[in-house]
Amino acid sequence: MKDYRIRLKFKMPIHIGYKDGEYNLVSSIIHSDTLFSGIINAYNLLFGEKQTKKLLDFIINDSNSFIISSAFFYYKNKFFYPKPLGYKFGLDNYYDFKKIKKLEYVTKEYLEKEVENPVIEGNFAFSGKSIKDFVFVEERPRIALDRITQETTIYYMAATRFVDESGLWFYLSLDESIKKEIFAALHLLSDEGIGGERTYGYGAFDFEIDEIAFGNTETGIYLLLSTYYPKNNEELKSVLAYKISERTGYIFSPYNTTLKHPLVRFLSEGTIFKKHVKGTIVDVTPIGFEHHRIYKYGRAYLIPIKKEAQE
Repeated sequence: MKDYRIRLKFKMPIHIGYKDGEYNLVSSIIHSDTLFSGIINAYNLLFGEKQTKKLLDFIINDSNSFIISSAFFYYKNKFFYPKPLGYKFGLDNYYDFKKIKKLEYVTKEYLEKEVENPVIEGNFAFSGKSIKDFVFVEERPRIALDRITQETTIYYMAATRFVDESGLWFYLSLDESIKKEIFAALHLLSDEGIGGERTYGYGAFDFEIDEIAFGNTETGIYLLLSTYYPKNNEELKSVLAYKISERTGYIFSPYNTTLKHPLVRFLSEGTIFKKHVKGTIVDVTPIGFEHHRIYKYGRAYLIPIKKEAQE
């Protein structure tokens, strides 16, 4: 099994919705369950339903075969991580409470407690010189036509846009036996696009792959970089600080695209654990849908971080 960091450079804006019917609300990051679904759907287009079922059986039965994080921001050589819940990093010595409260993402120096010149700009904390705004949410007007009355209604579609040398990145750990096929599926996904509004070209990207090594991972405290669904009650005992997110949406299937899968509550990125946990992949197949199983990715992608006193 090898670990990779994959950097996405978007050719167009990206629309990642998180509330049904609210087109002007978007998530700027891509959660791990969305990335997993996108890769598996692209795999299905390449290799067919039979081979996809075989892959899913392998991934479900081997918890170390495919582990993916959510996708977070990068700008040039700065890679941002979710701020560990309850951590201050000593920033209260430099900034007031309101600025620290808005903070959502930090660079690796903060996780390793090697910050020399702390800077907070908006939701981001990093070390060194100020950086320009590199991510924007823009709105474009759209027109909906009533099929009966032929009346038109204007609504606004939001999307996230990145400046040059910025985008999103994620970790991916793979069994060597499936690496070639998964990267082939990722190539197809880069052309097909991820998220909504793909008929307008949204979500298409180029990507770069770097093999990485984490070194010693036995630190006793871990930061969650994915959405996580506990495998059992024993895993929940390892949680030190957490927040919950709700995930739902329409299934993506050649047989039906109008069914929604049940709502699932996950622990969110930024959750802290005192021990390593696995998580699980959840079967969310809607009642009455019998063509194939629908899965929601809930495995934990964890990295070790330095301990810090909680709030």
